[in-house]
Amino acid sequence: MKICVLLGGASPERIVSLHSGTAIAQALESMGHEILFLDPATPLCDMDIFRKSLDTISMKDMDFKTMSELRDHYFIDHIPYLKKENVKLVFNALHGENGENGVISAVLDIAGIPYTGSGFEASAIAMDKYKTKILVGSVGVKCAAGELHHTPIHHPDTVSFPLVVKPNNSGSSMGLAVFLEETDLYEATSEALKFSDEVIIESYIPGGEYNIPVIKGEAFPIVKVNPHGVNDYKAKYMGDKTEYTVPAPLDDVITKRMQDYAVKVYKVLGLKNYARIDFRMTPDKEIYLLEANTLPGMTATSLVPKSAKALGIGFPELLEIIIEDALN
Repeated sequence: MKICVLLGGASPERIVSLHSGTAIAQALESMGHEILFLDPATPLCDMDIFRKSLDTISMKDMDFKTMSELRDHYFIDHIPYLKKENVKLVFNALHGENGENGVISAVLDIAGIPYTGSGFEASAIAMDKYKTKILVGSVGVKCAAGELHHTPIHHPDTVSFPLVVKPNNSGSSMGLAVFLEETDLYEATSEALKFSDEVIIESYIPGGEYNIPVIKGEAFPIVKVNPHGVNDYKAKYMGDKTEYTVPAPLDDVITKRMQDYAVKVYKVLGLKNYARIDFRMTPDKEIYLLEANTLPGMTATSLVPKSAKALGIGFPELLEIIIEDALN
């Protein structure tokens, strides 16, 4: 099958997407699929140069200023090319911005080209952390108390310390900061607003972090995340500070409750195909939603493949499950 792997994009998470996309492509090629790489932020006339650059990508080559100047408008010109090449499916390996907020999904829907991941409406809602909090609360899933701001602020209005500052619609923990003691938040909220038009300030939930892939509406084994500090962008992608345990060392009752919550979030947001739902659990076993990821990472260190492996499902087989579901 001829599959277009969509990667890169005009997003602060561009480098993560490049790693996800190349890992996906290698696995798909090993299964005999024909792969075509496309970057929505690169014009077709420069695509060969972009494809060659994939051989030398590095997480250490982060340049947020340059990435912030990129635009995804070239993707409209890619649609006739995808049809001319008779692409049967687009594997959406983008992270953040238009790749994950539903814009590119909407373009593919209009073009009638099948793709992996959730539809445009669900993607747009899940990308907005504040709207997600409101929706999941309606099905009995707890979220930390929070407030939304459009400009930098010095002090929160209602949330007390300890607290978390993070962009409202960005991923990979970019712009995230945790404050255990009272302090001026102007610098932190200014930094978060570099990655989003809005910033969330919410109560810090003590305890452990747990991530749950949901594939075709079914919760996979829970991954326990131990970052040995703040689980920010650097901890996730630029070092070995974070440890993962899968299946998470939880009793059967807590495991089922958390997995049931993950499926509830998946359904109330209207997600499909695959996603990853992230929680924190307090020492007294209270479970709080952190966020829903409609296009979770698919790098060698990503959590969805780790969880699938615990069920005996290898990376290529996992991709085939996702592809088959997307086509159906």
